[in-house]
Amino acid sequence: MATDAEGFGAFRDFLASRPNLVGLAAFIVVFLGVGLLSDSILAAFLAAALGYTAGLILTPAHRRTYSSGLPVRGATRQEMDGRLAEFRQRVRSHRAQLPPDSQHDLSLITAHLGEMIDRWDLVQQAPEQRLSIESLVYQYLPSTLDVFLQLPDSAKPAAAPEWTRQLQLLATEVSRSRDTVLKHDLESMRTNGRVLEQKFEDGDLKMFRENGL
Repeated sequence: MATDAEGFGAFRDFLASRPNLVGLAAFIVVFLGVGLLSDSILAAFLAAALGYTAGLILTPAHRRTYSSGLPVRGATRQEMDGRLAEFRQRVRSHRAQLPPDSQHDLSLITAHLGEMIDRWDLVQQAPEQRLSIESLVYQYLPSTLDVFLQLPDSAKPAAAPEWTRQLQLLATEVSRSRDTVLKHDLESMRTNGRVLEQKFEDGDLKMFRENGL
């Protein structure tokens, strides 16, 4: 029964998918167009079938995402590269508003994340590691940067030491994760992924999520 339900769900998702809808639209347009120009229903049907197939194949599927923008089924290397590049650009654009002591840690974090993303095929073999890195790039880093930048300029100096300390803790954990990826140690990668996620959920780094500090 569960298999039947899953199969029906997959079929329903396909019917509602963007490629199928585009293909159906192409089928109708081509069928009507060829049908008006030709007396052959068969010719119109065959041309419409080709139109449907082209629409189905050439239309990229819509990817479901979480509110952070992270694809539900995981990010590709290209998507991770793009998100990290966006974060780096934002850091460069707001450099004057960030604590000077944070610059080194931000550079270290993004450099080590970049090295892990370059080895994304390997990282994906350790789901815990992959999820923690995706969370960093899509959620935690952008969120903590947003919160700090939104502070009034008068409040930034008081918040800077704690924010910088949290970045230092994060840089340490990211460095450990990067080292295990470079060593191709899958078991350590899984462990580091859980540790990094735990840091955000229950440990010192929970302030990134709760208060941005």
